[in-house]
Amino acid sequence: MNKQLYPYYISRIIFSTAFGILLYVNGMVAWQAILFTVVLVLLFILSPLSGRYSVHPEFGIFALRRDERTQVINDRAARNAFVACMLAVAAAIVFFPGYITAHFGIVMLKWLLRAGVVVYCVSDIWLRRSYQ
Repeated sequence: MNKQLYPYYISRIIFSTAFGILLYVNGMVAWQAILFTVVLVLLFILSPLSGRYSVHPEFGIFALRRDERTQVINDRAARNAFVACMLAVAAAIVFFPGYITAHFGIVMLKWLLRAGVVVYCVSDIWLRRSYQ
């Protein structure tokens, strides 16, 4: 952990704790709220190391910014996921026209959306490694 980023880390710990308390007050079991808070804090701690943001410690609690490089990578990964989902929908309609019923369509949509998220994540990681 970078000492210059302590204001960022402290603000994110406060935010995560407040969100965990809000979840607990709204009916979540205590151990689940604590686990969610810990996972959220860990994600905030790993964010400056992920390469998804440019880190500017001089901005205090707003230390993470998006620059042109990270925005271009994000846009390309989203485009890749959208194209993959649309191609999969087209293939399902062409190859399984008789099976497209209401129930099967919803099940298929769930799997296509999951596949889109996987394509986005893989594409994002691949683009971040290749655009260094």
